[in-house]
Amino acid sequence: MAASAGQHTVSVRRVKKYDHDEDLLKAVSEIYEAAGGSDPGGKSILLKPNILADLPPERAVTTHPACFRAVAQYFQQRGAKVYAGDSPAIHNTSFRAEKCGIRGVCRELDIEWVDFSVDPVHRNGFKLANIIDKVDYVVSLAKCKTHELTYFTGAVKNCFGLIPGFTKAMLHARYPNRNLFSDMVLDLLETVKPAFSFMDAVIAMEGAGPQNGKPKHVGLLLGSVNPVALDISTARIIGYDPMKIPMFRSAVERGIYLENMEDIVIEGGNLRDLRVKHFKRVSIDRGYNLIYMGIRSERLRRRFDRRPVFDHDRCILCGKCVQICKAGALSIKEGKVHIYDPNCIRCYCCQEVCPANAIEIKRKVFG
Repeated sequence: MAASAGQHTVSVRRVKKYDHDEDLLKAVSEIYEAAGGSDPGGKSILLKPNILADLPPERAVTTHPACFRAVAQYFQQRGAKVYAGDSPAIHNTSFRAEKCGIRGVCRELDIEWVDFSVDPVHRNGFKLANIIDKVDYVVSLAKCKTHELTYFTGAVKNCFGLIPGFTKAMLHARYPNRNLFSDMVLDLLETVKPAFSFMDAVIAMEGAGPQNGKPKHVGLLLGSVNPVALDISTARIIGYDPMKIPMFRSAVERGIYLENMEDIVIEGGNLRDLRVKHFKRVSIDRGYNLIYMGIRSERLRRRFDRRPVFDHDRCILCGKCVQICKAGALSIKEGKVHIYDPNCIRCYCCQEVCPANAIEIKRKVFG
């Protein structure tokens, strides 16, 4: 049933496994059409998967290649010209997205892979991949994951990958807390204006996301024209109160894509039946919000906020954490990574890119 004026449809289909191509393609078709996706015939479309790091799909770090294939095939069958690309946190021109399986699908379906680092354009203060000026639609293919900084990452945060490489780390330094960072990502969302967003929640990530959490079967594929409504609905399915997540609270307060959660219509199911039990979420720090909203002291916030704690036995000294840290808080000395706490802005980029799961985000007020 179509949503009434002022309502925002999030369409959902149950998909138990990735290995049934016809079921996935059918789900993509039904979701796109039920949620009111525009006619893609004759259009050029950028598919933007979530590829935080080029890791095997069973790690649940990236959009699954089977979901990517189904979405790409759907648009090709509808007569669209499809492109694909992403820019991980640590990105150079040699990035290929091979291990995650997406580059192989691009070759299979004759989809051009776009290097976001080449000749970026500037829009509304953001440096962005120039492909956004060359396509009619941007379609987000998000992965349902927890996130140490933003608590949840989905369609809205997936737009951040349109910013090339280390520019993302510089933005973390410029917007050094989750409230400011969330508002910046919402500004980016309004700049990119994705035409449609899919959410791969067949296998999600729980725990210490967005890279070092654990795969969790959810068995859902979702989609919407409205990325904020899509994220809020998915966050509710895994047990979050969306209005306690700064990004979603700010979106509603600012009227970005959504002014009232009650205007969201779920097509294809209901929240009560869709909710996932025992999903391990990143705990929302109530004390952080009290400090931020009351005193607005960065020094005090950092003292009480969770911080990176290194497990030196697990650390492989790859240097990625030092490379990504634009706050100058990390260095390698005497065979160990050292953190200079006064410089640490608690962006958790180090934990996000650590391939060895050697960084835990914990409360450590003293020491």
